[in-house]
Amino acid sequence: MAGLNTRFHDAGFDIPKYLLPWNDDTIIHSIIDNLDKDYRFDEIILLPNTRDRYFKKELAKTIESLSLNEQNIYYIGDTSGQAHTALIGAELQKERDDPFIIHNADTIVTNRSIVEINESLQINDVWVDVFVANSPAYSYVKTEGKKAIDIVEKNPISPYASSGLYCFRNPSLYEREFYKAKEKITDRELYVSDIIKNMIEQGMKVVVNELSPKQETIVLGTPQEYGIELAKQKMGIR
Repeated sequence: MAGLNTRFHDAGFDIPKYLLPWNDDTIIHSIIDNLDKDYRFDEIILLPNTRDRYFKKELAKTIESLSLNEQNIYYIGDTSGQAHTALIGAELQKERDDPFIIHNADTIVTNRSIVEINESLQINDVWVDVFVANSPAYSYVKTEGKKAIDIVEKNPISPYASSGLYCFRNPSLYEREFYKAKEKITDRELYVSDIIKNMIEQGMKVVVNELSPKQETIVLGTPQEYGIELAKQKMGIR
């Protein structure tokens, strides 16, 4: 949520991307609602950019029906990207030993079981949510069964793209592995996929979800993607 929202602003949208209309509410409402179907989270942290404070009433209203309020919102300054933003979330929860779940504020996923993810993280270090795609805009995971053996940005090394839903065994693990990867990559933005790739290379246990026809992944990351998916919704295609 802490992104600059440049593409949408340049396209004429005057509200943060995550507050755009979707299914009679907003994108962020639908994201949280779908992840919360079979599981009640102990804590949900939303990390919008400090520039979005102007819209704090709108954000509070859209999450109210999800039993969330302004105490779940932490406004932060500019970060270097998703991995850095997630680090702030991990640091806020570093005392917890529960699974640490990261998700983008522009991608709606359906029929993912948080209960199954938690069970998987009892024996694995990372769980990566994937869907079938071929766009060079995503990160891709190469697998052997459910085991992830490689992950790269913007290179379709397999049919399986990351949805941006990443789950680590606990916040401390994410924090530790973030700094390990940061030591290796100093000349560009660090992605969560870089952290996971480094963990795979260390021999840590990284797995992906089992794909199901019931699962849906709706990426709304650009104005074009949002427009296409909104048109599908209005036409009753989804």
